[in-house]
Amino acid sequence: MKGLIYGSLSALILSTAPTAIATPTNSQQIDSSLSSQIAYTVNVPSITNSGVRNDTHFIKVSVLGMSVQDLMISLPNQMERFSNVRVVDESGKEIGAKTEITKERLSITFDQPVASGSSLEVQLTGVQTKILDGRILLYGVTAKRTGLQGEIPVGTARIDLPYKNSN
Repeated sequence: MKGLIYGSLSALILSTAPTAIATPTNSQQIDSSLSSQIAYTVNVPSITNSGVRNDTHFIKVSVLGMSVQDLMISLPNQMERFSNVRVVDESGKEIGAKTEITKERLSITFDQPVASGSSLEVQLTGVQTKILDGRILLYGVTAKRTGLQGEIPVGTARIDLPYKNSN
């Protein structure tokens, strides 16, 4: 009896499977003139670059929409310490700011708000980590915009640590 049930069930599955696979579907044409009219405007700060120069980790942020008063960076768990923090504008000139550092976070409060349309670079020098070479560090970045309460997510900066040759 079991063999008859299993045999019938197998035959039923095999006979309906090709029908289900071969069933055509209706498709819609997308009007290309409508898609060309869509425009995106970014009016929030965003990370434009990040990386390593010697023993300095850098994060570049483009300030858009409104001026930025504070910048907060979540430090990776793998980071043991760093010796200094600098914040510079696109010309390399240092931007006046106060920093507060905890084990998990770096808070930067600018002396004057960073104006919309400009960019800045946060540089962490003398970075030492407790991981092996060739790893990835992720820095979460948020900002406080002038005139608004609360933190606005800016993005996650990815730092790929280079392999060091031990020879």
